[in-house]
Amino acid sequence: MDGRPSRTGPDPARIANLEDLARELGLLRSRAARGTRSAKVGLDDLVDRVGEPRSTVHAYLTGRRLAPSQVLDRIVIALGATPAEQREWAEAWDRVSAYRDAHRVSHAAPPVREAVLHQLPQSVDNFTGRAEQLAELDLLLSRRQTGVIAAVCGTAGAGKTALAVHWAQTRHQQFPDGQLYLDLRGFDPDQPVPPAQALARFLRALGVPVVNIPRELAECAAQYRSLLSGRRMLIMLDNARDAEQVRPLLPGAASCSVLVTSRDSLTGLIARHGGYRIDVPPLSSGEATALLRALVNPPVATSPTALNALADQCAGLPLALRIAAELAVSRGSRPLDELVDEFTTGRRRLDLLDAGDDPRTAIRAVFSWSYQLLPADAALAFRCLGLHPGPDLTPLTLAALTDSSVSETRRVLAALVRAHLVEQPAPDRYR
Repeated sequence: MDGRPSRTGPDPARIANLEDLARELGLLRSRAARGTRSAKVGLDDLVDRVGEPRSTVHAYLTGRRLAPSQVLDRIVIALGATPAEQREWAEAWDRVSAYRDAHRVSHAAPPVREAVLHQLPQSVDNFTGRAEQLAELDLLLSRRQTGVIAAVCGTAGAGKTALAVHWAQTRHQQFPDGQLYLDLRGFDPDQPVPPAQALARFLRALGVPVVNIPRELAECAAQYRSLLSGRRMLIMLDNARDAEQVRPLLPGAASCSVLVTSRDSLTGLIARHGGYRIDVPPLSSGEATALLRALVNPPVATSPTALNALADQCAGLPLALRIAAELAVSRGSRPLDELVDEFTTGRRRLDLLDAGDDPRTAIRAVFSWSYQLLPADAALAFRCLGLHPGPDLTPLTLAALTDSSVSETRRVLAALVRAHLVEQPAPDRYR
């Protein structure tokens, strides 16, 4: 015996681990309910006093998670602990925290697998053009002594992922410790991947057992950065919705580089984290025709005139060009001119580019994900753009179409440019 009088109620001195903590908190809840009709203070009542989510408080009380020290302080104060008892509970928290950390170390598997990770998807066949963007990525990597954050941005179907994957696959020797890849589904039929879920996937890939992955986002990010420290790796974050989705996934290691693709301009990532934006425009007329020729020959009889016309109908977008080429090949020996004629008949073009109703490939569906994320005023402006008969217009013209002020219209146009749904080929001209 240590000479300390025994207690029948809660005793923080008996606490060594989470199980002990849950037991003693239960006794404290029972003591706090004396004189009431309840056996112990109810969970909902305690949630109101503590100011934390119900599921979170329940996890703390049942020993599934260790509450942060300041939250445990609020819990025991809410349950009537005296100042002297509060100090004892704080000491108990220190013991449980130390026990948890020691338990993690003793039971953890090696934090990183020996095999080098190569998670990049396969590069597309007949990759065409993009010499300027590839050279820009090479220059960024060569002139920096630390890791690079490169944002590859452009409209739907412009080939951002194809460009990023092609560059990363052909420069893999620059990243001897491997490459991590994740589709963040920022513009997708499914819900975007939350940062915590993305970090958990990366930690599992890096060899962290599921039981050792923290539940809190900040702890996950810290563990992720620790594992990447000193490693020369590439992290490719594909199809990001915005900078907030990407920010927790940035490595702290200067030896790692990050390659992000997005329809958004990711201005916050560029401004706050020193990233570089690489815009991906549609292919030039010559590049688009060359891609079509490579995809349809020799099965389809083609003429330069028909190829050029079909490339123009696809607006230089690699995704549309690939769908059109597949459609031409599937028609066998029918002349390509027939397909060009169908493309030029009004809305028939989008119907032809449905990719067999594949929701991740059909041009109409792919562009709809960008449109659906627009604010109401920007969506209205985008619809009104289609009413203008000319190839481009001024903010004054769009203001008249939308019955808005010119200053408000400029703000909306800037949002559409950032979303890569509108281009600004010259000052005060938009298309």
